[in-house]
Amino acid sequence: MLRELKRVVEESGKDPQEFQQTANYLLANQFVSAFKHGQRRHFLLVEMYQQYFSNLFDALGMKLYVNENERLAGLLPIEREAFVRLKTDETLFLLVLRQIYEEKVENFEIDNGFVATNSVAILERYVQLVKREIPTETRFKDILTLFSKHGLIIRGKAFEEDAKNIMVNITPVVRLVVTEAYLRQLESFNGTDPEEDEVADEQVEQSPEAQ
Repeated sequence: MLRELKRVVEESGKDPQEFQQTANYLLANQFVSAFKHGQRRHFLLVEMYQQYFSNLFDALGMKLYVNENERLAGLLPIEREAFVRLKTDETLFLLVLRQIYEEKVENFEIDNGFVATNSVAILERYVQLVKREIPTETRFKDILTLFSKHGLIIRGKAFEEDAKNIMVNITPVVRLVVTEAYLRQLESFNGTDPEEDEVADEQVEQSPEAQ
């Protein structure tokens, strides 16, 4: 890969550190968007040199994903062992996010692939959908942190009138993570509470802590 890096650097005239920084950023954050502050340069580099980054991450057991329409790039696991094992409440919140996302898209309430909602709306949908009590505030924050780390959501500021209600943008990554097969699996949830559910098909990859 060092030879490949040398070749692409010579062809592009760019500093090799740019390629290294972008690769490290993807490994740490899993997804990058041209519309998210601080990520545009990483997306543009991946978009321009897709073959290099595809070969690089393929050697690491990961698949490069690039959606030029949604201006989104990221990494998906190839090996099943790379999938994160999620607890039941985490998997059910994934379903909530996907449903909210699709409804907003159908109503044309979408901006550059992102859908705006808030934490209160997510909790209300969770109760409505799975007929469960909402998790504790600490547990819910942990779930949002996990989803943010893997690029599913972007957390915003709290509303002035309600400090506990925060703005949340759902990203197009939710469609990659919550596939149609996975949606059917979650929708058939019967109220049992296994210790943890393994996410099926293309699912959130275990990545290092976000920088």
